[in-house]
Amino acid sequence: MSLFAVSFVLEDGADYAARHAALVVAIETAAVGEVWCETTSFYLLTSTLNSPGLREAIAGGADLQKGDTLVVLNISQTRGHASRGVADKALFKRLMEQRH
Repeated sequence: MSLFAVSFVLEDGADYAARHAALVVAIETAAVGEVWCETTSFYLLTSTLNSPGLREAIAGGADLQKGDTLVVLNISQTRGHASRGVADKALFKRLMEQRH
């Protein structure tokens, strides 16, 4: 299992709220265990998929449009991190400690 950072930007439009809601559900569905999402359009989660597989699992569960951006980064190999103003530091720390 690997730790991933997922970030996205959705184009404005009449269906923005519906696309955003569908993307959030797709991200949470693709995760295994806890999901950290305190900042706008950024998620930390674990998955058994590789980066392309997780990207497809998330994109397949949301109605992304041509101008929408989705980034999936496997960050399991990196140990360093810093934070400021994190409300749930315990969850953030538990997820960061899963990295090898």
